[in-house]
Amino acid sequence: MHWKRAAAVVGAVLSISAVTACTVDGTATRGPVQLDTGKYATTLQPAAGTADSEAAMDKLRAMRFGEDIVFRDEIDPQLTKFSMPTYPISGAAGLKGVFSDAADLPESQKLRYGFSIAGGNPDDGNDKGMNHAVLVYTDPAAATAALNAMSGQMLRKNYGSPMQRTQIPGMPAETVALSGKSSSGSQISVAFTPAGDKVIYTWADSKDGAWTQSVVRSAYQKQKVLIDGMKPISEDRQIDPTGITRAVLPTESGSGSAYSGAVAGPRTISQLAGKSSATYKDLASAGVTEAAVGGSLVFHAGGEDQAKKLLTSLSDTSDDPAAKKAASPQDLSSAICQTSKSSTGTDTASCFVAVGSYAVQADGSDLHDAQQKISAQYLLLKQL
Repeated sequence: MHWKRAAAVVGAVLSISAVTACTVDGTATRGPVQLDTGKYATTLQPAAGTADSEAAMDKLRAMRFGEDIVFRDEIDPQLTKFSMPTYPISGAAGLKGVFSDAADLPESQKLRYGFSIAGGNPDDGNDKGMNHAVLVYTDPAAATAALNAMSGQMLRKNYGSPMQRTQIPGMPAETVALSGKSSSGSQISVAFTPAGDKVIYTWADSKDGAWTQSVVRSAYQKQKVLIDGMKPISEDRQIDPTGITRAVLPTESGSGSAYSGAVAGPRTISQLAGKSSATYKDLASAGVTEAAVGGSLVFHAGGEDQAKKLLTSLSDTSDDPAAKKAASPQDLSSAICQTSKSSTGTDTASCFVAVGSYAVQADGSDLHDAQQKISAQYLLLKQL
């Protein structure tokens, strides 16, 4: 089970030695336990605090809303390739990654929060693509006004041929559906559907036009079930009630994402995995209640045994033919490390370790970097 890398990190240079010794002439010798943490932080970060404004609170609501968003491979089992935009949306500015121009629409200023996912089929030469989002507005009237504005704006677009109004069988009567063709000749199907104070949006593109309509229909139907059954989003203003983010390696300045520094539920964090449904099943089996993203990815499992079970899942390379087992870090034999290749062919390295009820993944620019990160992360988690 491999995860989309969230961010790079930086930290302080610090090597921890539990026991040191010297020769009779005063020359230092390495003690039995000396973790190499390189540049990475080994002291807990400050507490995250509370959301002290409605804008800050909507950021929390957006992340928590991820627990009620359909998985891409629930929409269609072929969609196991993670892509952007997959992130929580907070306010009109958050629309820029989904609708390039919609953030500036007057109607978008009443957007409170939302969540977007995207994906494709990794085995079809990028023929199939999908973007799905649920947007929450101040009230149903604002949602309807935004739907009309966004669909009207898209209707004026020309992605390869002019977009036009259409109907998609199986969609509600109030759905606004559009179709067109991309510059590469792929068929585009789009649907905007109101649902109270929400708008359910799906875009699908493929050379197979019937598939695009099927995906739009499936996305709506599965998403509507989740929305109808969702519980009220927590109004707890604490950003990190359990303090898990204190023990996550900090994110390098300028390289973070909307997930960085946040606490995510098991379904929300599973959106970052290609095979989201299987990942969520593994997390549920391990009793995972939350995860934190920074310069590493930390999961809070149901207990020590469940964290060890999750460690096995995280480090599983059965679906990665390029993966090779690598050496554990210096004096941290419980950590599992491996090297592989990214989808673009670049070298990658990851290390994993379980500490108490926590399991963690750290990715590095090379094996030594990943080893240093996991060593620092081990020391951080020992302090919780």
